[in-house]
Parts: sequence; structure tokens; C-alpha cells
Amino acid sequence: MRSSTRLSIGFSLLFGFAFTYTASAQSVPSMAEIGIELAEGQVLPLSKQINFELVSSNSNKLAINLASWDGVTAEQVSDNRLSITLSSMPRFMKPVQDKHSADSFVVDLSEPSTKAFVASYQQAYADAPFELEHLTAFVDSYIVDPNYIHGFNIASVVASQRSGDCTEYAVLTAALARALGMSAKVIIGTVIVEQNDSVNAFGHAWTEVWHDGQWHIVDSALYRLEATQHFYLPASELDNEGPGYGMGLVRAFVLMPEQLLSLRSKP
Repeated sequence: MRSSTRLSIGFSLLFGFAFTYTASAQSVPSMAEIGIELAEGQVLPLSKQINFELVSSNSNKLAINLASWDGVTAEQVSDNRLSITLSSMPRFMKPVQDKHSADSFVVDLSEPSTKAFVASYQQAYADAPFELEHLTAFVDSYIVDPNYIHGFNIASVVASQRSGDCTEYAVLTAALARALGMSAKVIIGTVIVEQNDSVNAFGHAWTEVWHDGQWHIVDSALYRLEATQHFYLPASELDNEGPGYGMGLVRAFVLMPEQLLSLRSKP
């Protein structure tokens, strides 16, 4: 797949869901691509740490959430603005909870299609020592129809249809990790993508997996994307994996930034 196609598929966040939950319908179009401006005089490539001003009508709540990650700091500069300093791979610092390994409505491990998907992974990597990259590589190859027509599907549906956008990749990766005995969760947030001659920001979803005593970002949707580097800015964990998970998505949506301004490298 060409990287431009993967870019557009990976960053299309829950369009179908927007039509179901009208409360968020007005904000979803701006979630696909988020306005971003480089600071005056800033040239590429960027350093491994960046600073920018984030515009959000829910900046207070977002700042509280970001305090749970190492590698990102948020300072309130006005009612709707935060000064963000961000490393490329911030790390969630809170401990594992039981729900992160549970068989849930969204990450439905006991369904036949999910079990068959996990079995195919186990067959593919039967003789290989485990690596986190195996999760991303397998989910990347398993989803054969990347598109954004589904909205937000649960793991068993993704395993059956082998289709979806970044949210489906994230849910299926979480299911695979949990089935293999690891804790995992779905994160909704923003990814800043630096390429040779441009920097763009998009609404995105990815997985965080607990391995070797810490959380790791695992992003199957962007596994093969050709980019200089990615910066992951979380907004919220998908905190409700029950039948009412839609409202959990709404709570995450309202924390998404409206603009990222004056982005610059940090020494």
C-alpha cells in the first residue's frame, strides 16, 4: 500500500460514529486533520522533543489527563490554551488495572472470530521469541481492507471483516495482546507526523500494551508509514468498553485539540 493511502486511512477517526452520536457530529470533520503551524523560523527536521501551543475548549481536563504520561508536560497559558512539551513516545505511568486484561464488549476475546484471529497469530509466530513488533506486523497484514466506512467496530467484527481504520486496528491489537496474556488499552488522541518536507497532525487511535514492566505505544495502523518521526499526544483512554462505549468515545472526542500553534524543536 502506498504511504499516502495509509496516511488517509489511518487518520480517519470514527466518521460513522459521528452520524450515530449527533452530539459529536459537528466536531468530527476537524478530527481527521488538525490545524498545525510551525513557529516562525522553524525548519525541518524537528528534534526528538517539541513544544507548541494547543488550543482546546477543554484544556483544563486535557491537562489533568496528560499528567498521567511521562514525556509530555502541559502548562495552562490561558483559558483555552496549553503550552505542551512533547517527546515522540510519551509513556503512561499509572499501573495496570484488571480491566486492561478483561474480555469486554469491545475487546471481546471469547467470540469465535477473535479466537480464530489469535490462533492464526500463534501459528504464524509459533517458533519466534515474542517481540512487540510482532503485534503491529501481524495486525497490519491481517487487515486487508483499510477504510473508514465502519465507524467503530468491536474486535470480533474486525477479526471477521478484516477491514477498518485506525480505531479498528487499535481494538484488534488490544484484543491480540490480551489474548496473549498481556494488558492493553485503546487510546484516543493526536499523532503529529513529520515527513521530509511537511508536518501534519491528525486525530488518531492506537494501543498501549504493558510489557516488561511498563506501557508501550503499539500502533498497527501506521506500521508501514514512511515518516521521519511520529509524536503521540494522548487525549484519553477508552475508559468504557461495555455496551455504552459510545459515550466513552464522546468524552475522548471533546478533549481533542482544535489547533496546534507555534510548533518548535526543543533543544
